[in-house]
Amino acid sequence: MEVFSHLDLADSKLIEENNDWQRADAIWTKIQEENIIPRERTLRLLADILKTNNQEAPFDVPETWYDEAVDSAQSSLSLVPEQPFNLQKQLLILCKKGSVEEAYNILLEAEKKGIVFQSLAYSHLTKALLGKGHLEKAIKVKNIAETHIKGFVLNDAASSLLIITQVRRDYLKDAMSTLKTLLENDKVPFSLAVTRLVQALAKKGDLESICAIEKMMENLRSAIKLSHMLFINNTVLAHIKNNNLDGAVEYIEHMFTSGALQSDSSRASISFVFRKLIEDKLEPALEKLSAMAERLANQFGIYRPVTDLFLQYIQAGRMEDARLLLERCGAIGEQKKILVAFLAKTAEQPGQAHKIKALLSLVPDFTDVKTVYSYLMKCYALDEDVASAKALYEKMKVEKVHPDELFLKRLAVLLKKAGEAVPFTEPPETFKFYAEKLRNEQREDSSDED
Repeated sequence: MEVFSHLDLADSKLIEENNDWQRADAIWTKIQEENIIPRERTLRLLADILKTNNQEAPFDVPETWYDEAVDSAQSSLSLVPEQPFNLQKQLLILCKKGSVEEAYNILLEAEKKGIVFQSLAYSHLTKALLGKGHLEKAIKVKNIAETHIKGFVLNDAASSLLIITQVRRDYLKDAMSTLKTLLENDKVPFSLAVTRLVQALAKKGDLESICAIEKMMENLRSAIKLSHMLFINNTVLAHIKNNNLDGAVEYIEHMFTSGALQSDSSRASISFVFRKLIEDKLEPALEKLSAMAERLANQFGIYRPVTDLFLQYIQAGRMEDARLLLERCGAIGEQKKILVAFLAKTAEQPGQAHKIKALLSLVPDFTDVKTVYSYLMKCYALDEDVASAKALYEKMKVEKVHPDELFLKRLAVLLKKAGEAVPFTEPPETFKFYAEKLRNEQREDSSDED
């Protein structure tokens, strides 16, 4: 609100003195960008200056406010009713507090009295209702806004949440329509909304709609960090849903062999496909894609798919399948970047130490055992497993593997928390410091390898 106070006291005074409609328009843009709730006086002032300069106000002013403002700036200050603004302010406060039913009732009350709110209020209420699962009421608010405000479109957050809610209810055509409207009005959807919609379409086998969304998002993909693999992986799953296993294999195999996907890129993973096939127990499809992955490895030297499958077997606890696959494709153990990425992701959650130990048991000659031990220590720290952490430290001393500073910092903090003595000098800096230091070293190592 400090930002707004500056706008109200300084900028509004300037535009009032200079009758500067361009500055008025710029201030309104800033108000929107920073989600500021403008004061009643500011709304009247901006609308009046724009009207005087034959400019259309780019915001919504209730008719009762606007008509009184055009007569004279001075007289309008005393004549404009406070009730519309006060109701809108109350509605927004209730939305923020999570009292969506009360906020919704205020809107209905305002409707009966013919009071029109700003676009901001309708978007916030719609988003709040969707957050509580009230899809029908949210749609009603949206329809009311469209009735009163020409060209009304929900803001990015509300539109994205609407898409997610429609997907959850299996209203996929409605979700597609919401996305299309959002994009046509130069709004930007959240990546989660697009992801949920594409995944839901894959479950229906709707290849045409997945392709349509990919084209819609072509120019926005990088801006919202939407992975290109979202469309590739879900296109494969849609083929499988349609019982077109040959089509799925042909599609993904072509993506790798044509160079459309760089097999050594971190963005070329098809783990999602293998995970879904394992979770859904789609063994015929898994067998078909497994054969494809081995073919890519053995005939083309493309190891990404087979390594993804190997790691998904470990994730699912299918150790025998993982061991047999490794026997057939020994080069899996040499895919250091992919394996380390798996370690990093696995160590983010508690209770995952057994998966890292499983990988190490299958690939005991992993070239960077120090890194494996470091992530294993992270798991033990998350699990507060003091005994395992101490045993790992002793094992490293026997193997003459020198622990990095982050490893020692984690172990020291864990031991102190358990009330035990620290048998070494604790690194003095923060976890963040040592994590960043390791990242820089890994980047340098990666550059040297390239």
